Amino acid sequence: MSKQLLWITEHYPPGRGGMATSCQRQVRELRQAGHTVDVVVLGSAAFETLPRDNGVDFLIPPDTEDGLAVNLAFAQLRPPYDAAVGFGASGAGYYAVTFAAWLGCPSVVLVRGNDLDRDWFHPAKSAWVQEAFARAAAIGAVTPQKVDRIRRLYPGKPVEWTPNSVDVARWEPLPADLRRREEIRGLLRVSGGAKVIGLFGELKAKKRIPWWLEAVRDRGVLERIRLLIVGTVDLPTAMILEDAAIAPRSLRLPFAAAEELPGLYRACDFVAIPSLFEGMPNVLLEAMACGVVPILSDASIPIGEAGFLFPAEDRVAAGEATARALEHPDWPGLSAKAQRFVRETFSAEREREALLDLLRLAGA
Repeated sequence: MSKQLLWITEHYPPGRGGMATSCQRQVRELRQAGHTVDVVVLGSAAFETLPRDNGVDFLIPPDTEDGLAVNLAFAQLRPPYDAAVGFGASGAGYYAVTFAAWLGCPSVVLVRGNDLDRDWFHPAKSAWVQEAFARAAAIGAVTPQKVDRIRRLYPGKPVEWTPNSVDVARWEPLPADLRRREEIRGLLRVSGGAKVIGLFGELKAKKRIPWWLEAVRDRGVLERIRLLIVGTVDLPTAMILEDAAIAPRSLRLPFAAAEELPGLYRACDFVAIPSLFEGMPNVLLEAMACGVVPILSDASIPIGEAGFLFPAEDRVAAGEATARALEHPDWPGLSAKAQRFVRETFSAEREREALLDLLRLAGA
């Protein structure tokens, strides 16, 4: 049976980063499956009402006076709704549980990462997160670790894993992607058994790149690495990357358009995500869909034998995991395993069914 859903987010218009990509994908999957999804997008550039197939997008600009935007958003709604969904616990989640109470329907809050890892501890935002968790009929979290942590904070509350997805077919290489791969590897002067490790996205403090490079240096395998860095870096990371004593040869590129990413991913043998805390990065799933093997901390998702996992902040283990990756005798086999893992574990169908199961758990 199709559902009528209210979806609230601060991450939706194009070009707004990884959360926007995930949010748009989930809404699209639900709409394509025949469900009606009205999306309230808070923080848009201008007020707009955009009819879509199976729903409407209500774009709401920021407050010009306290409370104006959220009340304007509520005035646009088209009840009845089977459930209100907050994409993110702080902000969107708080509005979702509030609107659900006013509309007389259950609410679901989708935890993405920073809402629990960061906003839970933020003096100005923690009360919103706590209210969202307390009032939600069910909570979805993007990693098993976050599911466990929320269950411990709210015993008895229905909390389930709602993973991201990736379309492996979308990442099949074109001839231009393979040419770009060879160009990048040529610029990095890859030879003599050296491996290219990719670092993608907004490389800020929580990503722990300087810490990981120190672990790699201590393990003695720095000279076997070339780095491809795509995105932005914070100042400490930039300073480390410019220090030849601790950083290997690297190539830094700005954020790339989506159509450029397959060639950039394929220029890498491995992708490193050594984060202290993390959601489920689209970078991880996209890279694995391209056959890139992950080296990552256990702050993200369990990957079984599809990559090299180490405990977050365990410096010796991080160095050892990287060394095992570099020394593995069958990289093609690892690459195929990474692709198979995302194809089987993170399909669009599984993502959509996890969301629908969560809605049913909430009583929608």
